[in-house]
Amino acid sequence: PFRPRLSENSVPRMASLLLAPISCVGSALAQCAGACAATACCKLLTCGCLASPLSTNIFYSAILLVATVAALILRYTRQDLSVCVSGDCDDGSASTWMPTGSASYDLCEGGRCEGMWAVFRISFSLAALFSVLLLLSCCKSEFSVLVHRGFWAAKLIGLAAISVGTLFTPNDVFAYYAWVARFIAPGFLLYQLVSFVDAGYTINERLVDRDEESPPRPLLCFANGSGVAWKGLNLLLCLCLYSALLAGTSAMYYFFPQADCPFNPSAITSTLAMSLLNTGLSVSNVAPHGALLTSAFVSAYCTWVCYGALTAMPYADCNPSAGTEGVAMTAVSLGIATATVAYLTFTAARREERRASDKGRGAAGGGGGAADA
Repeated sequence: PFRPRLSENSVPRMASLLLAPISCVGSALAQCAGACAATACCKLLTCGCLASPLSTNIFYSAILLVATVAALILRYTRQDLSVCVSGDCDDGSASTWMPTGSASYDLCEGGRCEGMWAVFRISFSLAALFSVLLLLSCCKSEFSVLVHRGFWAAKLIGLAAISVGTLFTPNDVFAYYAWVARFIAPGFLLYQLVSFVDAGYTINERLVDRDEESPPRPLLCFANGSGVAWKGLNLLLCLCLYSALLAGTSAMYYFFPQADCPFNPSAITSTLAMSLLNTGLSVSNVAPHGALLTSAFVSAYCTWVCYGALTAMPYADCNPSAGTEGVAMTAVSLGIATATVAYLTFTAARREERRASDKGRGAAGGGGGAADA
């Protein structure tokens, strides 16, 4: 039978003819997939996706919580953030997160990025993100609401990009950042103080209102026929706070040297004097709106801040705890900061939701009046 002969070049040509449609289809599919991915990324980054006020505040609080936990881990484990990817930049003095290879680059400009340097980088990333959000949402408008409660993917990607960018920045930059931050940080202390004032008035008002209900609300499983149970709980909280204040003040007088360290007695005495003055004003006719519970909150918080200032003294002659890590101090401070952020989160969200509902009821009432007219 007749059998056609195939030349040496005919097989590659036939394979090319067979693969040409497949390659065209594959190229078209790749282009479609790339276009779809680009469109999805653009929509993800530009999507408003407005969240409720409560969800927005919880999301921001979650960012702060994750960043704080990461900063604590990096501080106390002293894991170096330097990423060495060459065979000669790791001299064994610093631990790295990546194995050495043929490429040659060492992040953090060859400096050690462990301990407080890692904390400074995380703090700088958060400060940069929230500073941008502050500038974009400082004026009340629809755009500011959209920036504040939307663009979540863009915010997360921006925070990640800033964090990665800090790895390329030398430590000297963050030394200046830490120096500037120590002058800005007292603003947060004042903000916490205002939060304690608001919390004290709110708790005091709610406890008093429960006794003045008709009939008075019982305190857990205890009857409240006389209508003084919640006021008694209010006084018990005040007693506990003032007892802690006096115990802490006595401990500071005892443990911190007084003779050759003029700052110690002046700080302790001035804090105690201001606490007593604040308490006296709250129960006098000078401040008819004053509340003893609010004064107790503020006085106890100021005493704790005084203790933090004394333990931050770098001189061992005036500070017996100088040179120690101060894990307990950090834990309690973080607990206070967490409680403050949580309180502000829920109170601010409740205030925004109440304002929105009042506006909605006003619009509905106005519409009804116009229809009746």
